[in-house]
Amino acid sequence: MNLIKPKMIVRLSIDTIMTVLFIIMMAYRLTGNTAHEWTGITLFTLFIIHNVLNLNWYKAIFKGKYSAVRVIRTAVNLLLLLVMLGMMVSGLIISQTVFSLIQFISIDFGRKLHHLSAYWGFVLMSIHLGLHWGMIMGAARRMRRNPKASRTLVLSLRLVAVLIAGYGIYAFFKRKIGQYLVLYYSYSFWDYEQLAVLFFIDFIAIMGLSVFITYYVMKRIQKSKR
Repeated sequence: MNLIKPKMIVRLSIDTIMTVLFIIMMAYRLTGNTAHEWTGITLFTLFIIHNVLNLNWYKAIFKGKYSAVRVIRTAVNLLLLLVMLGMMVSGLIISQTVFSLIQFISIDFGRKLHHLSAYWGFVLMSIHLGLHWGMIMGAARRMRRNPKASRTLVLSLRLVAVLIAGYGIYAFFKRKIGQYLVLYYSYSFWDYEQLAVLFFIDFIAIMGLSVFITYYVMKRIQKSKR
């Protein structure tokens, strides 16, 4: 049995925690400002650790040939880095608790930048997850005693993935994600009568949709190249 390397376990653990924290941060109205800011600090700390663990990727960015797959991966990673920096800077600008002593003039600009960066960050993190989904599934199989899944189980998991992606399309339009990505709305609408669990279900489904599309698009590109 092939065992997963400790470094890979650390990376997967950090990525999983970051994903959960990002979804929690999208529920600002549920958590409140103080919890939101501390969650953001934790997320950025893990993001820095994530980048330190992947320094070799940055060192190799100007080396070797660029295939279509590598171009997409590089573009997504750099854009994700950019929006995360945007979230960090704008978070400092609009901080009401942790960094409230830091005074900036354009609070309105900070809020718009934070809002735009947050939604693009959510989408890009989901796409980033989709780019590495094959590796994640491979690692999960190696952690099992019997890595060979039955055909029925594989088909069942694919069906679940299709259902999640299908609901994700509905949730994408329900939550007006497209409008937020172009800053059509500079603040999030919140229905205080909705159940909190429905909010998380919707955003998890939207993330699942992004993972689903990214994984199969990349798989198609790789297959066509071969």
